[in-house]
Amino acid sequence: MILKRYFVVILLIIIGFATYAVFLTSSNVSIVTSKNFGTITTSLGSPFLGSPVAPITLIEFGNYQCMECQKWFQETRPYIIANYVEQGKLNMIFIDTQLTKNTPFASFASYCANDQKQYWNYHDVLFRDFAEDKFDVDRLKQYAIDLNLDSKSFEECLDSKKYEKKVKYSTYEAKKNGINKIPTFIMIDSDGNYEKIVGLQSLSIFEEKINLLQN
Repeated sequence: MILKRYFVVILLIIIGFATYAVFLTSSNVSIVTSKNFGTITTSLGSPFLGSPVAPITLIEFGNYQCMECQKWFQETRPYIIANYVEQGKLNMIFIDTQLTKNTPFASFASYCANDQKQYWNYHDVLFRDFAEDKFDVDRLKQYAIDLNLDSKSFEECLDSKKYEKKVKYSTYEAKKNGINKIPTFIMIDSDGNYEKIVGLQSLSIFEEKINLLQN
């Protein structure tokens, strides 16, 4: 049953021209809408993966050294992208939450990649090359080279900790709104109804929650 809590849904027109459709291989998108869960807004996290005006937004709270996050990335996310994101039924964002492991530089690096329109490609590399406690700065810089990013700009961004405040604030907001375990997933529809999934759950649970929000 859909939880009948209604949160203010704020529609923000950020850019006054047509937005791009995002496919699996896309790296970024212009944000035109923002949904809220409590005081958490989707603008806290990554760019949207999928159409910014999709009726449902799936927010993942996680980090890049979370084993369960990596398993979800491998086992469940591809199906959701193929059957919901690419069909325009749902979009996704990732909000960095340093709740269990201190992995800030990987998070900083993902946003430095976003400066060059490569957020999702970099995000995917971090999870595909997953291993606990191995994301040293040199490795993070090598990923940027592998993705043909401007290495000088990327390194300046990473070395300066440009996105430190962003990551700290998103973690603070997650804790304030009851996100105490990662991964946690919040799905919000256009009316502000939401469904919450805590921990690594089966694909059938995600499909059940999506169906509830669609009906």
